[in-house]
Amino acid sequence: MDKIVSINSKKSKPISPIHLVALIDLILFALLSFKSGSFVPLTLILGVSKATLNYLSYYILRKFKLGDRYIFLIVALILSFGLAMQLRLSTEIGIKQFIWFLIGISLFMLISSGYKIMHKYIRSIWFFYALIIFLFIMTQMIGVRINGAKNWIMLGKFSFQPSEFIKIIFVFFMASFISNSEALRLKIADRVLPPKWTLMVMVFVVLGFFVLQREFGTALLIFMVYLAIVYVFEKAAVFIALNAVFASLGAIVAIQIMPHLQARIDSWLNPYADIAGKGYQITQSLFAIGSGSFFGTGLGLGYPHFIPNVETDFIFSAICEEMGLFGGLAIIILFALLVYRGIKICLRLRDPFSKSLAFGLTTTIGFQTLIIIGGVTKAIPLTGITLPFVSYGGSSLISSFLILGILQALSGSILTEEVFEVEKIDNE
Repeated sequence: MDKIVSINSKKSKPISPIHLVALIDLILFALLSFKSGSFVPLTLILGVSKATLNYLSYYILRKFKLGDRYIFLIVALILSFGLAMQLRLSTEIGIKQFIWFLIGISLFMLISSGYKIMHKYIRSIWFFYALIIFLFIMTQMIGVRINGAKNWIMLGKFSFQPSEFIKIIFVFFMASFISNSEALRLKIADRVLPPKWTLMVMVFVVLGFFVLQREFGTALLIFMVYLAIVYVFEKAAVFIALNAVFASLGAIVAIQIMPHLQARIDSWLNPYADIAGKGYQITQSLFAIGSGSFFGTGLGLGYPHFIPNVETDFIFSAICEEMGLFGGLAIIILFALLVYRGIKICLRLRDPFSKSLAFGLTTTIGFQTLIIIGGVTKAIPLTGITLPFVSYGGSSLISSFLILGILQALSGSILTEEVFEVEKIDNE
């Protein structure tokens, strides 16, 4: 009998995580299909469609050995919570988000397989910086102001946020600097300016553009990614300290001269002083998180619509209300795992450009998550950026999938190197 048990145990295989993602999809969307009290087949069809796309994408990644499969599985699970909550808030918004999901996952597969063809030809630091400045100028010229920030470009019925793509281009810019810092060694009036100081001036110009557009959250994100990359790859503690001092002085001046920014600081320090005015958003967010307790009110049984912009900036609060503290912690843990996998990819890469690119894209996702969750929980002032893969918005979702696709392609290059090394050893 013992021999039979041992033989059977050897033949048993662990269940693939993709099945767990599919199960969670079916449970979430099945619950949503009965939200109104009667069965809504469209909601369940969307859930089955998402699970099918997950299986198809996972099969392609495995079949063609396109790199780390776990980062896709982690994001697929994050998307399950995000799409389900968007559908819960509004069927119209949920369907639009699902369409953006279809576009995003298509771009993800395209970049995962095609990035390796062109990555060696797009490493010009001046090209990336010129592209960033061009997008800023276009936004200033034809952009429209929404919710106090001039960061949208409208092209007929189509609109997008250039800042969502600038943050990706900025990481390419920083990776180009790490791999070829001498490109920024400029000679001015018979004096040679060290590359790091040239970089600092260029970065602060970018931050200045974000401040002009009142994109304080993205400015903070860009600055944190900049410091992280310089700290890890340049190891210049004094230089980083000077950057932090200059940025702090700039922030103090901006708070004094910009009423919009001062109002955010006031609502962060004491939101209950003007609970019906400046502090309304953050207090409603805190009330929603508190009312969810540990297990939540149940999907579709909360009151997230009391929070303004709940589908974008405050989607994490809605998740905590209806799925509880455990649901919120699940989101945080998933993002932590995604950052862990991204750092692991970075550590295994050899090329300085690819290594710094993987690190920059990973920290972009990590810092963005930290900033928005910190804002809605009143840990830091609210900045108004989105939660990757969860918040509503085409620009946000597409840019997040672009980051994921590049990381997936970089992890694929690791597998290619490993196979090459194994073949080389075998031949020897």
